[in-house]
Formats: sequence, structure tokens, C-alpha cells
Amino acid sequence: MELLYEASHFEKAIQNQWHIIVYQQDEILDEGGIIERQTLETVVIGGNHYIKKSCQFIASNN
Repeated sequence: MELLYEASHFEKAIQNQWHIIVYQQDEILDEGGIIERQTLETVVIGGNHYIKKSCQFIASNN
């Protein structure tokens, strides 16, 4: 498991199609999906937009 927090981490996860678990305040928001794209402020998984500053992104199978 690896915590993603830099743009390069998200790019690596996109390229390798890692499954990402999204947490916010210790609650799971998304139980696992592949990142579709990222911007400076958001990550899109399964059509849902998550704010990087508000969430924690964990790669579950890197």
C-alpha cells in the first residue's frame, strides 16, 4: 500500500492502473477504483471528483 500525494504519484498510478482507495477523515469514500485523470486540485475515479487536499489516496495493489 502506498500513499499518493504528489502529481507524479498519481501519474504513476494512472499509468500502472493501480486500484486506489479514497479516504476522508478516516472514512472510506471509494473502496477501490482506477484513476481516470487528475488536475492540480482533483482526482477522478469512476466519474467521481475527489479534492486532493481533502482526501487521502491509497494505492492498494502497487
